[in-house]
Amino acid sequence: MPIGQLIRDLRGARGWTQNKLADQLSIAAGEPNGAPGRDAVKRWEAGKVIPGDHWLRQLAHVFNVPIENLKSEATLDHVNRRNFIGLSALVAAHGHIASQMVASIAGRDSGPLALSQTTHGTDIVIASMADRASVSHLTRWMRDAGTSVLRVNAAGILAKLPSQDHAAKVTDVLTHDDEVRHLYMTAVTSRVCAVDWTTAGRIVTTPGAYASQAPFLAGRFAQEAVNPRDAGARWCSSVMLRELSPMIGWS
Repeated sequence: MPIGQLIRDLRGARGWTQNKLADQLSIAAGEPNGAPGRDAVKRWEAGKVIPGDHWLRQLAHVFNVPIENLKSEATLDHVNRRNFIGLSALVAAHGHIASQMVASIAGRDSGPLALSQTTHGTDIVIASMADRASVSHLTRWMRDAGTSVLRVNAAGILAKLPSQDHAAKVTDVLTHDDEVRHLYMTAVTSRVCAVDWTTAGRIVTTPGAYASQAPFLAGRFAQEAVNPRDAGARWCSSVMLRELSPMIGWS
């Protein structure tokens, strides 16, 4: 079952062995004799056994991820299998740097997030690992940080959380913070339209200069406007669609 792959990826992102995970679960549950050992973890990861609700809660605790992330994978079907595979691939690709970022955020150290703008994939993995305290730190940085890079990175991570409340907070910042809006929209445009950063910034700033490419650009933004994993990208894409729509059909 896919839940096994997710457990393995989350464990690997932290550099834990199967024995280490079993030890962490034993400590978290306070059950040194009743907690699963390495063999149980191995069976979970191989998909031979699906952890029950109790151990899903303990896994969520030791991995610092929302319980919903694990429960949704434990009941995965063909409809959401694509999302699971995508998350697993992102963890494999971005897990190391994301785990370092998560540790910094949990320790209230905003330094790493203030250095440069993070990638879409890294943001998704960080969001999947962030606990409640980290979300609180990110929310404060998104609103009050002195640097726009830190504010946009915090917004980018919060935008990947499965919550309408966080989505509303992110879109409020995008609406009122000019610097964050420009950085976020440029990043979304670069990723969605497969253009370099400079070109993406020009498209955001002067969309009228790209009237001949409006149908192509609008098609890309229309797809991103329903992206279930990024509330900020949905908002930015909707704004760009509004700007581009009058140009559709221009020669």
